[in-house]
Amino acid sequence: MFNTGLSMIVARMGAKTPDLAQLMPFIMRTWMYASGVMFSISGMLADKPAWIADVLMYNPAAVYMDLIRYALIEGYGAHNLPDHVWITALAWALVFGIGGFVYFWKAEERYGRG
Repeated sequence: MFNTGLSMIVARMGAKTPDLAQLMPFIMRTWMYASGVMFSISGMLADKPAWIADVLMYNPAAVYMDLIRYALIEGYGAHNLPDHVWITALAWALVFGIGGFVYFWKAEERYGRG
C-alpha cells in the first residue's frame, strides 16, 4: 500500500514534470543513506540530540527496512525489532496509500492530454 501510494504521487508529479526522472536517482540515494542502510541509526547518532535519531528511525524507508531485516535475517529476532515499527509501518502505508490515491485521482482528467 505504501509503495502504491508513493508510486501514484510520483506518477502525477512525473506526468507534469518529465525531467523529474533525472532528479529521482539523487533523491532516492539521499533517502537511502539517511535511512540506515549502511549504518545503525541509533549507533551512529548516539552522541547527537535524540530527536535526530527519532526522525530518522520513523522515516518510512528505515521502518520498512527493519521489517525486512526481521523477516529475512535469522537471528535478528523480535528483540532487535524496535517497538514502534509495526504501528509506524501501518500508519505510513495508510497515509501514503490513501493520500497517494487522492492526489493521483484529483488530476486524472489531465493525464494523456498533451
